Amino acid sequence: MNTKPDCGVSLQIDDYLDLLHFAIQIQDQEWQQSLIRQLKIFQTATEQQRTPEEELWTRFDYINSKLTGLCHQIHAAHSIDERKKFEERIGLLQLQRVEVARKIKWASRR
Repeated sequence: MNTKPDCGVSLQIDDYLDLLHFAIQIQDQEWQQSLIRQLKIFQTATEQQRTPEEELWTRFDYINSKLTGLCHQIHAAHSIDERKKFEERIGLLQLQRVEVARKIKWASRR
């Protein structure tokens, strides 16, 4: 077992992200909001300890998590309009992910 102080927080955040992903899948809005509030608390506590590059990786992981959730939602879509809405959101997130990846690449060269 790793005893680094921020390791436990990282595992908790990962657990909450997994739960958030599941809450999205089952479309439980109340639970999603509760999990998001807790993640914001974790974010505030850990932001002060992370480097800018770590922040970028966190953003990259968050975008990937959102993309995964949207991919599951698109498969469960009941109408073409709903599917198009998810496809648009996926497209925007993909653009964000490319931009964050560029910043990560630039930061790693410094």
